[in-house]
Amino acid sequence: MQSTSTPVLDQFLEETNNILLAKDGEGLQSYLVIEPPFNDLYNTMIAQIRQAFPKGSEDALEEKCSRKLTAAQEDADGSSWAAFVKFIANYFVFIRDVDVGNLLDTYNLLSELQQKCNSALAHPTNGVIILSTVISYARMFARLAIGLDKRPELIAHLVRKTSIEDDGARETLPERAANILRQAFVTCLNDRTPTASGTRGGKPDGKKSGIYKIANLCLKILFQCNKSRNGEQIFTNIYNQSPPLSIYPTSERVTYLYYLGRFMFASNHFYAAQLTLQAAYDQCLANPLCLRQRRLILIYLIASNIILGRFPSETLYRRPEAQGLRERFNPICRAMARGDLESFRRLTDSKHEHADWFLHFRIFLQIEHRCEVIVWRSLFRRTFLLAGVQGDANSRRAPTLDLHDVLALFTYLEKRAMMPLSQLDGGPGRRHTNWIFMSRDPPPSAAYIDPDFEGCEDFEPEILLPTILGMESICSSLISQGLLNGFISHKLRRFAIQGAKRKGALAAGFPNVWEVIKSRSDDEVPGWKKDASQGGAAASGFGPGMVVNLSGARPVGVAAFD
Repeated sequence: MQSTSTPVLDQFLEETNNILLAKDGEGLQSYLVIEPPFNDLYNTMIAQIRQAFPKGSEDALEEKCSRKLTAAQEDADGSSWAAFVKFIANYFVFIRDVDVGNLLDTYNLLSELQQKCNSALAHPTNGVIILSTVISYARMFARLAIGLDKRPELIAHLVRKTSIEDDGARETLPERAANILRQAFVTCLNDRTPTASGTRGGKPDGKKSGIYKIANLCLKILFQCNKSRNGEQIFTNIYNQSPPLSIYPTSERVTYLYYLGRFMFASNHFYAAQLTLQAAYDQCLANPLCLRQRRLILIYLIASNIILGRFPSETLYRRPEAQGLRERFNPICRAMARGDLESFRRLTDSKHEHADWFLHFRIFLQIEHRCEVIVWRSLFRRTFLLAGVQGDANSRRAPTLDLHDVLALFTYLEKRAMMPLSQLDGGPGRRHTNWIFMSRDPPPSAAYIDPDFEGCEDFEPEILLPTILGMESICSSLISQGLLNGFISHKLRRFAIQGAKRKGALAAGFPNVWEVIKSRSDDEVPGWKKDASQGGAAASGFGPGMVVNLSGARPVGVAAFD
């Protein structure tokens, strides 16, 4: 037994014991503060701990905690809460040793404390008492991990060799933090509540109330360190085991739907992304305090809809959270609608003035590659208006489009996109006289050669331009996606429109992009647990990973009625 007197520490442990007896989770959270600066009472207690229990005497400190915390010794069912005693002892070690000037050591200390806290949370009956504390510590842990990821120079002189996984990939500090918080998330998700649904009075019951709080913190870390794909298991677990999202507070719903929407966007599921982001945007409060959150959601919502062929309205651009978005998105939408391949190439060039902004939000590549398909469709439509055969209803001749005409436009626009001087072209009647002396051919810098063959004698850089075979491939792809309605005559190299007699050539041959994609998509979003009234496989009690009880099923061939 330590001879040094620790009256403040003893009083602290007695009060903690009373909180446990009262099962006051909020009181416990407010009592176990870990973020400096501490008040005078805590500073006095820290000084006593350093004097009576210096480094190396952690076992004695844990023994003292075990004697004082009688409420954790034996529960009504005869089980002890030894994990809480270890957590409290580690809490004292943390406040004794923490040095906010050394971020890496602070991270390691908080990492150990969070794991001890997670272990205490796992207690089947008393664990819910510490849930608020787990969430409070998790917020600070996530903030510290993200701060280290954003400012690596702060710990450059302290960086230690991180753990190496079996596959040889290095686990970063934010990833390790997310994995630690994931343990608490799984504990909350698997909590056995008195009700099978995990709800009581229309609200989440027990530890299940912490599911989305902790999940959102994990996702925040993963998205910050560009490891969003590691969040897939979180979405899967929630979809299979969580109570409906609608019973949780608005802030948790909006945050979760935002991350789910971003995950779907990054996974190229753009229809699911716009569904979740639209729900997040609609539920996010429209007040100045939430302006930043609404803007973040809106950026990804606009990007998702543009890829699906839906363009923002002027009314949307005039909203406070949309300030500055028109200048970035509207030129792309205009190029897509007009089939202006030249402008689209310039707008999605990595050297464009807005490219860094799109790259910052990680939507540049998706817009560059996915929106190009809609540009192709619009260019086919424009070519048909200029040079297509409209057909004859009396002779039952279908409207057709010569793919050589499409090739001519594609080639012309691709060449102009490669020529910087073409931006100075004001068009017929507005060109400078010297324009007649300028070459129409792309500059040598536009030529391409595979890096593996660069410098070889038999290989020269070449200008990559469309071919008639490429036009057939693009046309076939658009037909397969439903963006063109008709068939190709490979012999004649022509595209023929079907159904023109009923709808007209344009409406029949070039259906609305958004309507086509919507008709082929499902409103069920994996990861979004909805109410039973909202429908969906998961909502109806049947879906991926769920158990189906077949004990009452009749053998095959037995009639249902006598």
